[in-house]
Amino acid sequence: MNFIDSVLQDHYQELELEKYGIGRHWATVLLTPRFVTSRHVVALIFAIGAREPSLVVKVPRQPGDNHSVRHEAEMMKQLRARGGRPLIGVPEVLGTLDVGAHTVLIETAVTGAPLDPHRVAADLSGAISAGTDFVAALPFTRSAPANEGWYDRTISRPLRALAGMLPLDDDLSVLVERTHEMLAPLRSVQLPAVVEHGDLSHPNLFLPPQGRLQVVDWERSRTDGLPGHDLVFYLQYLSESNEQAFSRIGQLEAFDKAFGSTGWALAPLRSHLQLRGVNPDLLPLLITATWARSAATLAYRLAGQAAPEQGRTQMRAAVLADRDYWLWRHVVNTWSMS
Repeated sequence: MNFIDSVLQDHYQELELEKYGIGRHWATVLLTPRFVTSRHVVALIFAIGAREPSLVVKVPRQPGDNHSVRHEAEMMKQLRARGGRPLIGVPEVLGTLDVGAHTVLIETAVTGAPLDPHRVAADLSGAISAGTDFVAALPFTRSAPANEGWYDRTISRPLRALAGMLPLDDDLSVLVERTHEMLAPLRSVQLPAVVEHGDLSHPNLFLPPQGRLQVVDWERSRTDGLPGHDLVFYLQYLSESNEQAFSRIGQLEAFDKAFGSTGWALAPLRSHLQLRGVNPDLLPLLITATWARSAATLAYRLAGQAAPEQGRTQMRAAVLADRDYWLWRHVVNTWSMS
């Protein structure tokens, strides 16, 4: 019996797991994400003979690295508890348990087929519709007048944290500086705050037949997100999938097809900003901010991943290998000259 099975057995009655059809004996499949930035191990819990999991269990890889698990659980609870609008497709949190140095998150498995690149390419318009509906349903958390200091909180601080990881890297310092120069007109604009998932791409997306998009992995979510961020991120994923763009160069070309001057992603993005009460003319600036902010999450995602004596070399390699960093650099280098 592994650690996760033991936790479920010990807390079976407390969590009322009999409701979820797994019985007293189940099959556990451990998933160890291959990404260097992944901080958790995930287990899928199947009833014996079942083809789809009933439960998902998430455990931090490193003892004591529990903040993101607790944060993720709280975000999903808040989203499922909100009323008045259609339920957003998120798992149900069954519990968070402190077991030794680990906080263990237990949640229901979502339904539907994975919205993987093959399925996106087979029905791009359907994927666009599912994603725009999902992002539109994410709630406002602050009105524009009440969202003071948003630029420093959501852009300046994350970029400072990323630059602080590589304080002697001139290329990164210049990129940060040029980004702030490009975004200068945005600083004085009042923008509302919205719930933001932060990673709307495969393997976090599931689409039931005739149903709403279901989304897992709320580790990077926040309640003070920027309008349009999630949709820019999602539509880039769709463009890469539609183009079967899996190389870095291919991903940049997919970006240009979606977000260039005649890009197909501009229309749904403009409609979304209007829905949020945001001037659609700000779209180029918000696209730039999306990739700067997404790349800046590396400061969190890479925390504690390297030994001090190897830290800078490993961190720099991880940053330079990151797709979001490439997109950020591409946007700044291309659009600042236009």
